[in-house]
This record gives sequence, structure tokens and C-alpha cells, in this order.
Amino acid sequence: MNDPDLVIRSGDLSDIKYIMELEQGSIVHPWDSKAIESLIVDPNKKCLVADLHGEVVGYVGAETVLDECNIGNIVTHKDYRGRGFASVMMENLLSVLKDMGINKLFLEVEHDNGPAIALYEKFGFVRYGLRRDYYGQGKDAILMSLDL
Repeated sequence: MNDPDLVIRSGDLSDIKYIMELEQGSIVHPWDSKAIESLIVDPNKKCLVADLHGEVVGYVGAETVLDECNIGNIVTHKDYRGRGFASVMMENLLSVLKDMGINKLFLEVEHDNGPAIALYEKFGFVRYGLRRDYYGQGKDAILMSLDL
């Protein structure tokens, strides 16, 4: 992906409504605005947004505890999927987390979300477990981790 107009930056409070729109258009159980606000203001959390020509077209949220991190969501607007924006967001997040001294990352991904699984495996995440019905009846979560 080589779009010189794409900027990855820290999310700010003015981005909440756009992040909520991304959540509601992509996630079966979207986070509420308080959870998104917490990603932005809590020093133990991280929110990066993908900004294209002033429009928030994606975001990633993560929570840190000591030297570990859990990635909660990474979402790209449906009109911009397949263009590598999620990869750029992940590259930036990993860089920020390394600078913060994070050594281990965790995440859950729905078992049939092939594009997300491929993204995580591209960055070296490995499967270590399964949570049955995590996303609802018959919708298991694959547990993945990455050593930085």
C-alpha cells in the first residue's frame, strides 16, 4: 500500500463519532462511545486512526497492561477495504507498542474472518487457543499472540 495521502495518527475526541460509524458499519457488537473515548484518553490504551483527506477511514484500538497488550478492534471502512490500510495501521501500532516497551500482544478473531486472520498471520501472530461461541452461537474466537 502506497497512498501518500493516508496518515496514521493518534485518535482524538473529535474522532469518536467517526469511529462509532466505523464500528456500527462493521462490528456485530459495536463498542459504545464511552469505550471509544477510553481508548483515546486512558494512558494505558491506544487508539490510532487512518485519516485519508481528513476522513477517518479506519482505526485500531488496544489496551496495555505492564508489558503486554490486547488488540481490541481494527476496522477499515467497507469502501476502503482491500487497499492495505489495515496493514499500515498494524505496522504503526506495532511500532508504537515497541516504543512503549510492550513485549507480547494478544487478540481474538472470529474463526471465519479470513481477511483478518491473514492480516494477523502476515505480521507473525500465531494461534494458541479457541473460545467457543465467543461471538455468539457457532461463532468461535481464535486466540492469537505475537512476541515483539
